Amino acid sequence: MYPYDDYDKQNNTPRDNYTTRGSYQWNNPQQQVQWDGSTYRSYGSQQPGGYNSSSSGPEPPKGPKKRTVTKILCGVLACLMISAGSVGGFVALVNNGYVTLNGGAASSSASSSQAPASSSILTTPTTTTKAGSLTAQEIAKKVIPSVVCIQNYQVSQSLSLQRRSGSDESAVAPASEGSGIIISSDGYIVTNAHVVSGADSLKVILSDGKSHEAKLIGSDTVTDLAVVKIQATGLTAAELGSSSSLQVADTVMAIGNPGGLEFNSSVTIGYVSALNREITNSENGYTMKCIQTDAAINPGNSGGALVNSTGQVIGINSSKIVAEGYEGLGFAIPIDDAKPIIEDLKKYGYVKDRAMLGISGQFVDTMISRLYGLPVGYYVSSAVNPSVSAAGIEAGDVITKIDGKQINSSTVLTSAIAAKKPGETVSLSVTRPKTGKTFTASVTLAQSTGS
Repeated sequence: MYPYDDYDKQNNTPRDNYTTRGSYQWNNPQQQVQWDGSTYRSYGSQQPGGYNSSSSGPEPPKGPKKRTVTKILCGVLACLMISAGSVGGFVALVNNGYVTLNGGAASSSASSSQAPASSSILTTPTTTTKAGSLTAQEIAKKVIPSVVCIQNYQVSQSLSLQRRSGSDESAVAPASEGSGIIISSDGYIVTNAHVVSGADSLKVILSDGKSHEAKLIGSDTVTDLAVVKIQATGLTAAELGSSSSLQVADTVMAIGNPGGLEFNSSVTIGYVSALNREITNSENGYTMKCIQTDAAINPGNSGGALVNSTGQVIGINSSKIVAEGYEGLGFAIPIDDAKPIIEDLKKYGYVKDRAMLGISGQFVDTMISRLYGLPVGYYVSSAVNPSVSAAGIEAGDVITKIDGKQINSSTVLTSAIAAKKPGETVSLSVTRPKTGKTFTASVTLAQSTGS
């Protein structure tokens, strides 16, 4: 399932759950690589062949033993000089680049006394360093002051705990906790909508421990984004980057409060596992293309920052897969998609001029189509837009086309609606499986406030 991972302090569990998906089994056996290096063999010393003289002349006279020893010593010294000269010459050839060892090119300026330069285990010959890249320590130092803890207090929760414990309000624990990112020095903070959902009051705790009461400026359940504000100035605002420049395998850092305030300002490091992962909100059917990362994201990290190698926020951590057998599958809302939503929430308290069809249901793919005898398209479970009902569309119908375009994926419908404004009309091709009836309906799009 795709639960949005705010932390439920009462039950010690994630609070919101998303659509259950089938499990995936990764079959990735570790490959063993056998290195076949050069084999060096030792050859025995070759004995020189003997000279068998056939001369019948007299044997030369034998000299004294001292003369024989002297000759032996001279021979040994000569061999040593020749060997030393050969080794010295060989080294000179290597140093001057005329001879290569193990297939590597020798530098003409290299000295035999110089050790090879050490390399980081984090780099490879194909690794490139982005301009302005910071060390992990520098990134953490830069961004941690911009990430806060957000506590969600609810009246029902407070009264229940007070009756049970007999304590005053100051001892009441928050209903849930999450994270947020300071986006302006005068106190505007962006977080997830599910972090502030149902709150009667909100508290923001800065990284230095100072706390402030927060006011909800706007919340959008469609994109799961919200903006709150505290009365403070001189805050350290995060630097917002661009998610469009991200590449798979880029290094990223997640900063937030896993488990709440107890583990505030925690840092995890990982990679961009994938881009444009389609995550569908089961409550409203809205699909967002998210950043997938293996940087550890836990309950309480919701609303926290996902930053790049230069310390810029490129994503807002929002969800993860929580299911047996899954690990390292976290998702963040791309900052490029979040920016216009944030601006609307600051100005209007809702997302302005965003259209919606006003139906809920699910996409029928080819497999479901075969199993249940339904056409491929969008199955209608219910409708909240009066124009949908007025056009004759009922629960159980399947929308197969929108403005003549075949609905053959889950994003076709949402993408077509996103390109329009409230009040505009769309033409829908509809099939009623119960009777086999097909018809065309014209529907006026409604305003989606996301509240």
